[in-house]
Amino acid sequence: MNLNDQQRTRVSQSFAHVNVRPLTNVNFSVSVGTVVPRDVHLERVPADVVEIVPQYRNYSYFAVRDEIVIVEPSTMKIVTVLPRSGGSTAAAPASSNRKVSVTDKDREVVRKHTRASTERRTTGSSASTRVEIRRGERVPDMVEIEEFPETVYREAPALREYRYIHRENRTYLVEPTERRVIEEID
Repeated sequence: MNLNDQQRTRVSQSFAHVNVRPLTNVNFSVSVGTVVPRDVHLERVPADVVEIVPQYRNYSYFAVRDEIVIVEPSTMKIVTVLPRSGGSTAAAPASSNRKVSVTDKDREVVRKHTRASTERRTTGSSASTRVEIRRGERVPDMVEIEEFPETVYREAPALREYRYIHRENRTYLVEPTERRVIEEID
């Protein structure tokens, strides 16, 4: 569900006042489209949030680390991931200012495993999508952002919160909440 910047800020601020214990150990991807395991304890989205985004009526949520995760209850799919904050996120979203430190070892792990993964797949629809990808820019919604293979997260745990896109022999590290390209790995 796409929210405008003002809605994102107001919803994040509303959740800052909710007393919910965040999950600290998740074994699934916290990104839009992921199906949440049934054993995750969900809370109902508060009324003040539903006032801001009426589509969230009867939706659920949980907190993980410094994020609020909105879940569509009938499918258990994540529909939105927002920063959990008390301050304004409109001018400077927390994740866009975060300095990412990708080590040479992390790059090598990504190269090794994403190339192998990409070679195994067929390139059906991706060839028809011609979009220029640049560091620091937002990836358009029509471009699919993928999870790294689990082996990448095991061998390079610092990359767990990131996803990627692979285009023309280049892999781009993407921050999934804002869909921003953080790093290019050739």
